[in-house]
Amino acid sequence: MTQHSDQLTMVSATSADQALNILDENQEIDLILIDLKMPGLDGLAFIESLNQRDLFIPFIVLSASEDLFHIRRALNEGASGFIPKTYSAQQILEVIDDVMAGNIYVPQDIEESIATLPEQEPQQDQHKIMSSYKLGQRQMDVLKLMQQGYSNDEIAQVLNLSKNTIKTHARTLFTSFQVSNRLECVRYAERIGLL
Repeated sequence: MTQHSDQLTMVSATSADQALNILDENQEIDLILIDLKMPGLDGLAFIESLNQRDLFIPFIVLSASEDLFHIRRALNEGASGFIPKTYSAQQILEVIDDVMAGNIYVPQDIEESIATLPEQEPQQDQHKIMSSYKLGQRQMDVLKLMQQGYSNDEIAQVLNLSKNTIKTHARTLFTSFQVSNRLECVRYAERIGLL
């Protein structure tokens, strides 16, 4: 926990599940800064987990990634802004003040670039592979957490789903890849380029 001023205290988390635990235990958090690249769930999946938990806390994406499609998706999911990691600490604090005052913040050049994006995000190789195995985003979230060694209980907690739902997703993955355990499942997914 780092004190930045009389009004602002920052709590940091090193992974998505740690962040969710902090949010579950602390009802006084006023704003969340989310990196799009984070251990466990990626930032977009973390945002989805926040929305599923009905945590109505403003959040800003703070990221070195300037993937315009990802930024647009985060804004569509309710982000109150986007801060490039190239911003100075002072600039970040100014954006936080602006968002806490009820405004949405997106750098003008990024906002203009997003406005020119096609409506449909281009299909990337990973999406093609997912489609060929008939896998959805939730199965991908489970797969990524499996790769990092999370148990079914831990995955259920991070994704805010029941343990039975996680088992169903895992069975779907095993069947799709024709494997019989988690290790084979992860190795197969790595081999075909899903992870």
